[in-house]
Amino acid sequence: MKYALYIAWNDSNNLGIPIIDEQHRGIVATINSLHYFIQEGKGLDALKPTLNILEEYTHIHFKTEEAFMKISSYPGFEDHVTLHEGLMKKTLEITREAVSYKEPELTLKFLKEWWIGHINKEDKKYAPYIKKELGIQ
Repeated sequence: MKYALYIAWNDSNNLGIPIIDEQHRGIVATINSLHYFIQEGKGLDALKPTLNILEEYTHIHFKTEEAFMKISSYPGFEDHVTLHEGLMKKTLEITREAVSYKEPELTLKFLKEWWIGHINKEDKKYAPYIKKELGIQ
């Protein structure tokens, strides 16, 4: 179906930490916007502005997560920060390829796999530590 969301957010993606869940939804919304422009045949035009938005917003999001991980003494903090750094590098690599091959779908697919995988696997590891620190049930 044309104009269907590329990533449909559902409750299983929530960590139960309101600001982090909200930021994750914002990132997913930006990825969905890129998908929309690809469907419109304007994916290459939208690629750079979308990635600029994602880069800035992701920076804010990672700072939020990392601050929470620190105050909650999350034992996997260093490894998680390394994952964050890897995402930024890999996104730039994939985007260069997407522009070179004129296939913005490469970036779209990567972003979906990385973010959904990261949220549902890696972020769920730190969630109990943060929720306990913040007194969230």
